[in-house]
Amino acid sequence: MSMARFISLFAAAGVLVPLIFQAAWWVISKYPAIDLKVGIGLQKLMLVLWPSSLMLLPAGSDESLLPVALLISIAVNVVLYVAIGAAIWYGFRKHHVILVLLAAVLAVMWWRILTL
Repeated sequence: MSMARFISLFAAAGVLVPLIFQAAWWVISKYPAIDLKVGIGLQKLMLVLWPSSLMLLPAGSDESLLPVALLISIAVNVVLYVAIGAAIWYGFRKHHVILVLLAAVLAVMWWRILTL
């Protein structure tokens, strides 16, 4: 598989993941009987898979900012996914040490986000 195709799969995931989470939150807000633990678990998973979703927090007070903030957050997420995809591809093709470094950086990043 070429690098461009491999990275394009990560870019597509960078768009699809936020859209899936937005749909899940829409369902949760539509049906308030859904357990609170499900919402908390979904929120933690969202922070791991969509870290740029934190950019949506300021838009929560002003509904008119939400579409623009969502588009910017998705664009940032695509950039993050492309960078991760490029590092993984490079790690598999050239230097396996890159994979170890990437795993360490992601682990630290996720730990910091989840302990906010």
